[in-house]
Amino acid sequence: MIRFLSLIIMLLMPSCHSVISEFSENEEILDYTYYINEGWKAFESINLNDTLAIEQHEEYYDLALEMFNISIEAIQSEFSDQQFMGPYYQAYNGIGWSQLYYAGEFLDNDNIRDSLRNESIISFESAYDDLINSQSDQILDQDWCDMYLGLFYTSYYLGINDTSYFNSSLSHSAMLLSINPFYDFNHDQLDYKNIHYLRGKIYLRKQNYEKAYDEIKIVIDDCDPFINNELNINLLFDCFDQFSNDN
Repeated sequence: MIRFLSLIIMLLMPSCHSVISEFSENEEILDYTYYINEGWKAFESINLNDTLAIEQHEEYYDLALEMFNISIEAIQSEFSDQQFMGPYYQAYNGIGWSQLYYAGEFLDNDNIRDSLRNESIISFESAYDDLINSQSDQILDQDWCDMYLGLFYTSYYLGINDTSYFNSSLSHSAMLLSINPFYDFNHDQLDYKNIHYLRGKIYLRKQNYEKAYDEIKIVIDDCDPFINNELNINLLFDCFDQFSNDN
């Protein structure tokens, strides 16, 4: 309880006070879905609703991580007497996404940024292990896709410094699109178009321009990088720039 209160004192925004007051008034841990939802609310305040100043981002990412970590304790409490494991993958997905986006706040500090990205991929891998081993028949496709999307993006960023990660990134995104070709991430403005765009960028780095074109043409209707039936690299890059500028 002390660690909850220490975080609470740091957070001054009124939107957090309803969460904070319940921590101080309840000795028993709440239903795990409460903490999952509060974690995503903090995450979305930065990324989906865009209601926060930049200097508040760190506090809200800390809050999101705290909520998702508490949800693990809540799952342990709720499912300790049952024959099957609880849905830990929901908490790990939230932790992974919070770490991945938190890393973007440290573009001028490579050590912290890379550390958070490495922690993020471990969290998504934990979500994967839990999903694979789960005995529940109520797992949503969205949970699988959110996990694969996290592995896709994390592997892409790690691939910038170590290109061996790019193959993993392509594999994870292929799994996602096989589940839902028109996937939409609920907690930020990301969807299948962003996936094809980033897959295309990987193929550009691999200098596989035909496959890069196959990806970008899915999201740019008027992409035509051919001159006399020959693929023009500069026009292909223009297609990617067009998508980047429009989103």
